[in-house]
Amino acid sequence: MYSFQNINLHFGDFQLFDNVSFVISPGDKVALVGKNGAGKTTLFKILTGEIEADTSDITMPRDTSIGYLSQHLDFEEGKTIQEACLECFKKYFDAEARIEEINKLLQVDQTETHLTKLLDELDQLNITIASLNVSNPYADTAKILKGFGFKEEQLDDKISTLSGGWKMRVQMSKLLLTKPDLLLLDEPDNHLDIEALIWFEKYLKNYQGAILFISHDIDFMSNVASRILELSNRKLFDFKGSYKNYLDGKELRQEKEEQAFVNQQKVIKEKERTITRFMAKATKTKMAQSMKKQLDKMERIELTQEDVTQIKIQFPMVHAPGKIVTTIKNAYKSYGDKKVLEDVSLVLERGQKIGFVGQNGQGKSTLVKMIAKLTPYDKGTVELGHNVLLSYFAQDQAETLDTSKTVLETIKDKADAELQTKCRNILGAFAFSGEDAEKKVSVLSGGEKSRLSMACLVSQKSNFLILDEPTNHLDIHAKAILKKAIMEYPGTMIIVSHDREILRGTVDITYEFRDRKIIQYLGDLDYVLQKREVDDVREFALSDAPKKNDKQKAKAKNELSYEESKKINRNISRLEKRIDECEKEKKEIHEKLLDSSYYNSPEGTAALKKLSKIDTNLDKYTEEWDTWVSKLD
Repeated sequence: MYSFQNINLHFGDFQLFDNVSFVISPGDKVALVGKNGAGKTTLFKILTGEIEADTSDITMPRDTSIGYLSQHLDFEEGKTIQEACLECFKKYFDAEARIEEINKLLQVDQTETHLTKLLDELDQLNITIASLNVSNPYADTAKILKGFGFKEEQLDDKISTLSGGWKMRVQMSKLLLTKPDLLLLDEPDNHLDIEALIWFEKYLKNYQGAILFISHDIDFMSNVASRILELSNRKLFDFKGSYKNYLDGKELRQEKEEQAFVNQQKVIKEKERTITRFMAKATKTKMAQSMKKQLDKMERIELTQEDVTQIKIQFPMVHAPGKIVTTIKNAYKSYGDKKVLEDVSLVLERGQKIGFVGQNGQGKSTLVKMIAKLTPYDKGTVELGHNVLLSYFAQDQAETLDTSKTVLETIKDKADAELQTKCRNILGAFAFSGEDAEKKVSVLSGGEKSRLSMACLVSQKSNFLILDEPTNHLDIHAKAILKKAIMEYPGTMIIVSHDREILRGTVDITYEFRDRKIIQYLGDLDYVLQKREVDDVREFALSDAPKKNDKQKAKAKNELSYEESKKINRNISRLEKRIDECEKEKKEIHEKLLDSSYYNSPEGTAALKKLSKIDTNLDKYTEEWDTWVSKLD
């Protein structure tokens, strides 16, 4: 059990945490929620020791390992993807290497003292390996990397060839391979596409250790968490059950809070009236002062301050465009030798809302940049229709802001001429009111920069809107308002997103980007998932409507796979039995060799030869076992 009690933290006069306390049990899957600025990441840093709280009482079992997804990449760029991940198994590989050395030493004459020392070390090394809970480092590494979207042929690629997002996937793979007792994940869904996210959810649900994670992805929390911790008003509130249970419980808590607050306010006003009346009488002045002291000591009930600032996002619309908004015919795009898009064609009509989904690196952002005339294409045509006025929100929009300018200066630079006088009103709608508008961009948080970028977009009229990952750094409240604005926008729209909630019910057509092509689905993401009738996107069929013959073939293939699976499992069981027998026989021989008289006898010499043969068989059986397990994977 991991106990975190009485955590208090001040920044000057501002109190962030007021006696925050909670307990996590092994195996718990806990989501930490709260609006931006509530202190979620700061709490993580306290748990890892990166920040020291004013007061805290943290108790964990000895040797508890904590894994924290750091933004700092802890591997060398020159290493391959697989090499970087295999660093997690250094203790295992070192122990294996030393065992091999000892076994070679045992095959030559040793003094009794040295023999005893070697056998003791061998036993200790075997205990160490058992405690590491490692079955097969190479198979484990490949399984995690493939889950995060890496292909077999990529595992030997250099880290330096990867984008920042894919490097973070390597970082996450390393974290999972270390199998920490307590796993701390700060918005891990930010780095993953839908395919990897679905796999990751399944992995976390089956994870043996405890998990505490921060997320603004409702689907991710609903699928993983069995408990919700909410940071609000310097306090922590604990909700057992699913995310839906949390919402229901929160509503009930707020109703009780409001009633208690109203009742207390009545008592306070009555006491204040009594004190005022008594102070006017000389005979009751002391009594009034005493009552005032008691009133001052009363613990006041504070209503939980929700993020009630109404961010009223409304994308301004200009004249209607022609029927055809954009036409793409046989478009090709490469970056050097890397082909991104091949022979891509689509037609987007007025009023349509389109979703682009697929793995990172499949060309979604490239295609929208081609449409926005920000990236040239190699072949084909990409044309905008008649009377189209396009606004484009890039996924790194917040990072392109000029940090030397104020919030107000930033939006005025971007706003259309007729909306210049409304800039302060637009900022107010995005929770930048009063003095906040005069803040420098350099002091804004990631979430505030995203809100400012979206405010700049709202200050520009359009009839064709492209949003590339618009929910990055937005909290749940802001994302809900953005979704409402998307649904109300009368113009044409393309949304590139990995956020399932944003894509749900907002788009008419979904295009999946896969293997340099696009696949069309006439519905939103839920429709796509339902159409494919499986959970893992990587297992989806590419055809929208398989023919009857195709279904029969698929059925036959599944039956063949089942028989093959049985064969593989039989071989794995057979080899595991032989490996266990060898290990047992090795242990018996080692115990006999501890007796110096036996070691120096002819039987001892024969036993050492037998030990060598057992080691050879062990290597053979283990190699065979690896082969069968890789087939099963």
